[in-house]
Amino acid sequence: MRVLLAWRNLLHHKVRTTLAVTGVALAVVLMFMQLGFLGAVQATATLVYDALDFDLVIRSPNYLHLADARSFPRNRLAQAAGLEQVQWIAPFYADVTQWRNPRDGTPRAILALGVAPGDHVFTLPEIDRQRQPLHVDQFVLIDRRSRREFGPMDGRQFGDGDVGVEAELARSRVRIVGHYALGSGLAADGAVVMSDRGFARAMPGRSIDEVSLGLVKLIPGADADDAAARLRGMLPDDVEVLTRHQVRQFELDRWVNQTSLGVIFQLGVALAMVVGTAIVYQVLVSDVARHIAEYATLKALGYRFGYLAGVVLQQALTLAVAGFVPGLLVSLALYALTGYLANVPLNMTLMRVAIVFGLTLAMCAASGWGALRKMRTADPADLF
Repeated sequence: MRVLLAWRNLLHHKVRTTLAVTGVALAVVLMFMQLGFLGAVQATATLVYDALDFDLVIRSPNYLHLADARSFPRNRLAQAAGLEQVQWIAPFYADVTQWRNPRDGTPRAILALGVAPGDHVFTLPEIDRQRQPLHVDQFVLIDRRSRREFGPMDGRQFGDGDVGVEAELARSRVRIVGHYALGSGLAADGAVVMSDRGFARAMPGRSIDEVSLGLVKLIPGADADDAAARLRGMLPDDVEVLTRHQVRQFELDRWVNQTSLGVIFQLGVALAMVVGTAIVYQVLVSDVARHIAEYATLKALGYRFGYLAGVVLQQALTLAVAGFVPGLLVSLALYALTGYLANVPLNMTLMRVAIVFGLTLAMCAASGWGALRKMRTADPADLF
């Protein structure tokens, strides 16, 4: 009977119910989009690191993030190579510089990555098998996930048609000799890979003797934490040593908690819940006010407050489910569209669906509990 009464109340005022369902769906879409963007920040924060083969990283203590890694003397790598647990160490160079669109000359910031052509530092097979041409300082590999504003020949995406095209990188002429698909993270909309000497040539004031990162690979079975502690004791304080786990956690914390990006998206989820709660609350309070005499009658007939409260809460949870389904469908479409247009990884996950569904239920339940204050004013004595 209670479920039937809740349904009848919702269907009796179809316009108000439609408004409430629309409000819930809007809140659901907002939460999905904000969580999607937050997830994209988390995914891209460690994108380049996840494609590198290392156990430890040596870097400057002034390091900010990959695109602003600062530098330290390369001879620190030679010192670190003396540790018996080290299998090999490779220098790695990274910086943001200017790329000019080869079609119209428009400048745009791009992430430049430099590696010694003989070093196997990338786990991405596409990059590894194209290392040989990078022995020529002017040759570069370009990321296919770079935005179209960087000037692919087909106007959409870099590919085979761009091999052989010359462009300007930091006022130096370079030639595209290959391409790969990785992504550049949050600091730039595109990326190129080149040799270490090509990097120094393209970057005014940079030298291969000033390294951005030292990628350390340990012998099989070596303990990363122990090796990191030993290296910290061996090396001067102009460098710091981190394990792979520590590097990932640092990047995630940097982009999610220390920059405005992560904070904005987290606040967006909270704001979406506030909007949805306010809409559902207004609808439920209005419904209770319109039926206050009926609720008072039910009280006079002996129905307890718990029963009447259950009716209101079931209405709230019904609105949650009714609004969640269309909100999810709209969000799936927006994920696909936004991911394509903005070139960001927006992927719907079961965990995200579960989180938003739980937040939607909590949002509507809170609205229902708020509306119960109005229910308490239903007094059978007012009927006479």
